[in-house]
Amino acid sequence: MESMGLNQRRRLPALALLIGILSGQPAVAFHQVIHWAESNWIHKAPELPGGMGMAALILMPAAGGLLVGFLVKHWAPEAAGSGIPQTKAAYFLKFGRIRFRTAISKFILGTISIGSGASLGREGPTVQLSAALASCVGRWFGLAPRQVMSLIPLGCAGGIAAAFNTPLAAIVFAVEEIMGDLKNRAFAGIVMVAVIAAVIERSILGSSSLFSVPHHPDSHTLTTLALSLGLGIAAGLASHAFVEALLVARERVKLVRGRFDWMMPGLGGLATGCIGASIYANTGRLGIFGIGYDDLSAALFGSLGMGLLVALFLGKFAATIFSYASGGAGFAPTLFIGAMLGGIVGSLADMVGSDSSSMPGTLALVGMGAMFAGTIRAAVTSILIIFELTGDYNLILPIMAANLSSYAIASKLRQVPIYEALLLQDGINLKKFPILRPDRGWQGLPVSAIMTNTVHTLEARLPLEHAYLKIKDERFKIYPVVNSNGKYLGLVHRKGVMVVGQKEPDKLVREIFVSDDFPKVYPDMKIRDVANRFVDTEWSALPVVSRLDEDRVVGIVTLHDITRQQVLQENDR
Repeated sequence: MESMGLNQRRRLPALALLIGILSGQPAVAFHQVIHWAESNWIHKAPELPGGMGMAALILMPAAGGLLVGFLVKHWAPEAAGSGIPQTKAAYFLKFGRIRFRTAISKFILGTISIGSGASLGREGPTVQLSAALASCVGRWFGLAPRQVMSLIPLGCAGGIAAAFNTPLAAIVFAVEEIMGDLKNRAFAGIVMVAVIAAVIERSILGSSSLFSVPHHPDSHTLTTLALSLGLGIAAGLASHAFVEALLVARERVKLVRGRFDWMMPGLGGLATGCIGASIYANTGRLGIFGIGYDDLSAALFGSLGMGLLVALFLGKFAATIFSYASGGAGFAPTLFIGAMLGGIVGSLADMVGSDSSSMPGTLALVGMGAMFAGTIRAAVTSILIIFELTGDYNLILPIMAANLSSYAIASKLRQVPIYEALLLQDGINLKKFPILRPDRGWQGLPVSAIMTNTVHTLEARLPLEHAYLKIKDERFKIYPVVNSNGKYLGLVHRKGVMVVGQKEPDKLVREIFVSDDFPKVYPDMKIRDVANRFVDTEWSALPVVSRLDEDRVVGIVTLHDITRQQVLQENDR
């Protein structure tokens, strides 16, 4: 079929209409299927007689995790993770090419994972499956790779708009989080797709907001604004702690290798089940499992006591880390965690004598956006999505104060946002990330942003003749040396292998490598600190080792990597 250019006016509306339908209907279906699964699986478990109910609550997330882990490893590895980092990687590195199979597998695995009780949200899977469908549309019509790439944000906007009835937030999310470019020509198409998808959603589920909330007539008082600002600071700190804990836990899980590594989501599900069952036994609440919208809605009405708010906040915080870091198919329910945090701050305000009896519910709503802003780092989206989810525009000033303060604190504490950090942890470096622009303080970035992730090692007992044959066609100058078990031992220079190997070909690599007597470099170290480490060594390259397992090399950083960033900065001035 003749290539269809997106710059042709007659074709853009047709493509937008098609993508709006194809992304809107599956997103709504995903929402309904997850709701059905939660209602018929987790919510029915406590009705079982005797101790079977508690056993089901504990084991059901574990069983779902085992099934998801097995399917991810043996059937659909592309469905692993939350979905948004993978979509960004496809957008920037693969010209938007995402297989149709990804949409199918994400739908199925997301339903199993969340429906069986994993403490995850449906935002990420919705974005990925909708983006996959948009990518398929572009390829079906024979579009050029860059034109297919332009359709990805359209699919993302359609999925978010349909899944949450938030067309404005969907538009801004696609621009702010996926493209990072307000001047992109696809903006008009994004608006069209978001509107079409929202119309589909409202025709099926109705036009009401996802959450109903009480009226907040006193939202503009100085007390509310001051408490919202304080809540934003607390949310910024909490979101930073959440991201740090999640990344550390995920890195530890990634160290697990072998035939049974697919069982890790099952262990995460078991931990989630234990936490959720314990809280249910003491409170009668099931909010730890799945998305937890029932308890979130209760928090918005201020009907949860302080003890319950604290239990749900801490439980959801921990259960989400276990569920996601272990390999669940979904992402963090930040709105739930933020609502509980806001309710806690509001309850504390009541205890010290605030002038409003509705403060816990008011700040629960404000906390939703503040936690979202600090964790996801989409400042404008975090403001709009709260308005559209609740239909309450009376809290605009408190929400803005909380969201922006949370965003500022989280950004200061960790420069790299969570989606980019997850990709860097997986060895994927998107050169087009805004955070990699030279004018964004590149010296403060983690060295994982510039290191070489492809690590070619040489085994210590390998003869130099064979070692040379292995590396002669490669461009690397420095090679980590490992033992037969893959344990890191030291470094060897390419020139040493060549020169010594020509004279003594039977000599082994272990006889010429330099042992580990130089500074350690870790992936999360700032570039400026790594540059200082080079002062202590004569080598032009250093191995980057896992902070959790220093015997495992995860990358190589060279002086050239650092000086290249310096040159880019000078050229940008």
